[in-house]
Amino acid sequence: MPLTIKTSSTTECDFAEWSINKKNRAKLVEVIAYLYLRQEENAQRVINALEPRRRVSKGRVVQNVVRKLTAPRAEDVDLLRSGTDAEKEAAKKRIRTSIIHRDGLLFQHISWVAARMALPNCYMTAPHVRQADKGFDGFIVELDGGGHEIKRIVLCEDKASKSPRSLISSSVWPEIGTILSGDRDDEILADLVTLLKSIPDIDPETAVDEVFWEGVREFRVAVATGEDQRKAGNFLHIIAGFEAVAGGSLQSRTAGVLPFDDVRKGLAHLAGEVAAKVGEIAGV
Repeated sequence: MPLTIKTSSTTECDFAEWSINKKNRAKLVEVIAYLYLRQEENAQRVINALEPRRRVSKGRVVQNVVRKLTAPRAEDVDLLRSGTDAEKEAAKKRIRTSIIHRDGLLFQHISWVAARMALPNCYMTAPHVRQADKGFDGFIVELDGGGHEIKRIVLCEDKASKSPRSLISSSVWPEIGTILSGDRDDEILADLVTLLKSIPDIDPETAVDEVFWEGVREFRVAVATGEDQRKAGNFLHIIAGFEAVAGGSLQSRTAGVLPFDDVRKGLAHLAGEVAAKVGEIAGV
C-alpha cells in the first residue's frame, strides 16, 4: 500500500501514525502524481494494484502541476543572492510563502491517499487545485448499507508545519468551533451538494434535506511534521483538546500524523519525485 498506517485509540480520538518506507514510496509518488494531474481514477487504480489507463493531459496542465510542486521560484533565489536589500527582504518572504503553500498542497494529496486507504468505499472530494485555498481541505461521505442514505459526513483539515501544536491550537480548533456554531453551514452545504452529485442513486437535494447534519458530522485532522515533535514516543500532544473542542463520540474524531526527519526537507524531496513522475506520465 502507498502508506503504512499504525492506528491506536486514545481518549481524544481514533489516532494513527502514518509512514512512508522505501518499499511503498514509488507507489505513493505515482498515486500523488495522478492526483495532481486530476486523474483520480488512475490514482485509485494504482492503490488497487491495477494498471493505469493512458490519458493525455490537456493544455498546460503538466507545466502548471510542476510549477505548484516547485518552490522556491528561481527568480526569487536569484534576488535573494544579488538583489537590493529591499528586493532580498521581499524575495525572502515570497520564498517562505511558496514553500509553505507547496507543502500544504502536497500534504493534502498525501492525506487523501490515507483517507482512501482507510475508507475505500466512501466518496471523497479530490484534493484542492489551487494553493492556499480557503475553507475545508476535504469532505468524506459514507452511505448506509443500502447506498441511499448518508451515514456520516467527515470534514477534513490538513496541516504541514514545523510547529504543529501552536498551529492546531490557533487555527484548527477555532475553525471547528465556527463549524459547530453553524457559522459555516452555507459553505458546507455548497461543497456537500457538489460531492453528492457524483454519487449514483443519490438525489443531492433530498439527501441534504433529510440528513440531520449535527447527527452525522465528524472531524478528521491530519498533520505532517518533524520527528523533533515526538514526545514520550508519540505525537498525541499535537491533538490535545480535540475532544473538548469537537465533542461527540470517540469515533467521530480522527487524527493522523506523518512525521519526517525534517518536514520541509522531506516534503521538498517528495515534491521533486512527484514532479519527475508527472513528467514521466505525461511523456515530457
